[in-house]
Amino acid sequence: MSNDPSFEPEIVLLYCQRCIQTGTGETSADIEVEADHTVGFSVQPVMMPCSSKIEVPYILRIIERGADAVEVVACSADGCRFLVGSLRAEKRIDYVRRLLDEIRVGADRVGISRGPGLSPKDLIDRAAKRAEKVKALGPNPMNKGDVQ
Repeated sequence: MSNDPSFEPEIVLLYCQRCIQTGTGETSADIEVEADHTVGFSVQPVMMPCSSKIEVPYILRIIERGADAVEVVACSADGCRFLVGSLRAEKRIDYVRRLLDEIRVGADRVGISRGPGLSPKDLIDRAAKRAEKVKALGPNPMNKGDVQ
């Protein structure tokens, strides 16, 4: 448990390109701008072609390199263009959460949420929810200070 009120979690936000609003002209650059205005946490947004591309070693490497948490935002289960991509991602996230609990780092450091038609603010709000869960855990005990 963290009692440090100055702790500002570093969140890596991995999001499926298909969960972003279409027709509004918003781009990944808009998400970067939104990410630059967070308070109480920092977020590094990374767009993926599909949430199914996320692999267990990749998520663990992000945590190992010092991120306090990872939030994966996938398209809805029935909206995945690869049919089962977001379901695969969910199974992988569940596996990583079990591993993190086993090594006592905390399952809440990794999560997945879904949503079609999300705005940049919606994406950052999901990172903010992950940051709130991680604040209770405190800084990543594996932090080597080189988040990439």
